[in-house]
Amino acid sequence: MRPGNGDVPDLIFREVRRLRWIARVAVWLLIAAYIPWDYYLLGYTWKIISLHLVPAIIASSIIVETIFVASLRLQKRGRYPSALAVELGAISDLRLATEAGLRLSARWLGAEAGLLVWLDERGNRVPVTACGTPDDWTRRFQPPTSGYDPVRLALEQQRPIIGSTSRCPYWRDLFERRRSAAYVPLTSRDRVLAVMTLVGPYFSFDLRDTKLLEGLGIVIGLSLDNLRLNQREYESIMQVLCHALDMRDRATEGHSQRVSHLAGLVAQQMGHSPEEVRRIQQAAVLHDIGKIGVADAILSKPAALTDEEWEEMRRHPHLGYQIIRDIAVLRDVADIVYSHHERFDGSGYPRGLKGEEIPLGARIFSVVDPYDAMTSHRPYRRARAHEHAVAEIRKCSGTQFDPSVVQAFLELERRGIIHPNDDHEDFEPDVQMTVGEAPLPSP
Repeated sequence: MRPGNGDVPDLIFREVRRLRWIARVAVWLLIAAYIPWDYYLLGYTWKIISLHLVPAIIASSIIVETIFVASLRLQKRGRYPSALAVELGAISDLRLATEAGLRLSARWLGAEAGLLVWLDERGNRVPVTACGTPDDWTRRFQPPTSGYDPVRLALEQQRPIIGSTSRCPYWRDLFERRRSAAYVPLTSRDRVLAVMTLVGPYFSFDLRDTKLLEGLGIVIGLSLDNLRLNQREYESIMQVLCHALDMRDRATEGHSQRVSHLAGLVAQQMGHSPEEVRRIQQAAVLHDIGKIGVADAILSKPAALTDEEWEEMRRHPHLGYQIIRDIAVLRDVADIVYSHHERFDGSGYPRGLKGEEIPLGARIFSVVDPYDAMTSHRPYRRARAHEHAVAEIRKCSGTQFDPSVVQAFLELERRGIIHPNDDHEDFEPDVQMTVGEAPLPSP
């Protein structure tokens, strides 16, 4: 059961509550077993038996409830951090993981509002995400310049600080009544990366359980730190690969970045998650990385390619797949790179995939890549007009392109989000096509 659906607290409560009823029944049965003994064997009157039973029932109920509360607390301390680790481990985007960590912690602990403040390289506090607050509240956040500063205390002591909203001006303005505020340092490798603030009912047990808060802080801190390191590694690898490709193919410099932007717009229009949009954009940036293995004479040829040269050029999707498939941070995008020249009707290459056999990112890419290629200058031809490129994409819907992707693309074009590139002149189609080539060329 995924923790993101909010069932973890309910599941824990149901399990412990079931044990509480079992304990109650067992105690009551044990007490009831003494009634025949007292009445028949010892000859006690019902009045004396009642005087014995009432204190026993009260004491047993107190013991059972105390055990219930202690068990519930221990279950939360063990299950919440592990469930949160599973949830954050499934997220590869640092921003999404930050939002999920705060949102789930607030939900599970019954907090009404929350704020996560990141520390930059100079130790400045940067509010990055909030929940249960006005939309612009994060931008208006200002740490206190003097007096009581619980965030500073959490940073210095590296442990959760429990306080009250009445002592913090930036929380006091949001709540009419006093609330409990827990300031949780998010730690990784003996360093504090950020501080998470959770605000809820003043007598909330969960928001005052420092062991539980500390466990959540360690899990979130380690997860965010690992993602940050992975993101830096990814950015370094992307920079090296893109620079290497630009050095090899100056004619299409900037093409990958434009296609990545367009692919992201289409994926968003189709309603895909931010994480999926990011993955598609990553693949779009690297789609032509296999051209590193193509001869310079073919890449820079200022004329149409021969059949033999096209065969060589068509190797680049497989070459790109081989280059990035063993890079851990890029493994998820390798199949999109491999499939970015497949066609919806199965006539593409290199594997001849058809319909939904083609990865979604590749189906989106197969629309925006030809659009940018047609509206950009190349060594062997000049750019086509925006309107002509859009007409070609509409004409090839259902054959070369996935109709659902074309529909999303055309909607963006209708709304003016995809528009003619200011750097490209508009040419008549017959003037632009100076060299014979197949419809909708893709580099």
